[in-house]
Amino acid sequence: MATRTNRTERKAYIITGPTSGIGRRAALELAKHGIVVLVGRDPLKLAKVQKTIEDRGQSAVPIVCNLSEPNSVRRAAAEIVALDLPIAGLLNNAGIMQMRPTKNALGWDMSFVTNHLGPFALTEALMPSLPNGANVVFVVSAVEDPERKPAVAAGFRR
Repeated sequence: MATRTNRTERKAYIITGPTSGIGRRAALELAKHGIVVLVGRDPLKLAKVQKTIEDRGQSAVPIVCNLSEPNSVRRAAAEIVALDLPIAGLLNNAGIMQMRPTKNALGWDMSFVTNHLGPFALTEALMPSLPNGANVVFVVSAVEDPERKPAVAAGFRR
C-alpha cells in the first residue's frame, strides 16, 4: 500500500504504463516537474522506474494496478486518493496489443478493457479528486486503422 505524502510538496502527475516505451520516457520527464505516481501491473518494473527517478533526486510513488480488472482499478484509485497529493495531471498511457484474443476474469476482451475501459474507469474514479485545471490525457494507438498515424494523444482539462 502507498504511503501518505505531505500535500505541501510539488504537484503530482499520475501515469499509467510507466515501465517501458513512451510511458517510461514520459514518467522520467514528468518527474522533473513534480511527484510521479507510477501506475502499472508489475511491482518489480515499477520499483525499477521508481529507483531511476529517485536516483536523480526526484520523487515517485508506485501503485500496482491491473487496468483489465475493475477491482484493481478501484483499489488503485483509492490508494492514489489516500496519498492526498496536489494532482496536476493524469496521463493514461498504458496499453496492450494481444497477438491472439484473450479475456479477463469477467470474460471481457483484454485489449478493449486494458486500452479503453480500464483507463476510463480510473479517470472516472479519480475525477472527484482532480482539481479544476488538472490535465487528463489519453494516449491511444491507431493500430486498429492502418491508414491513421501510429499514435494519437487526446486530452481534456477539468
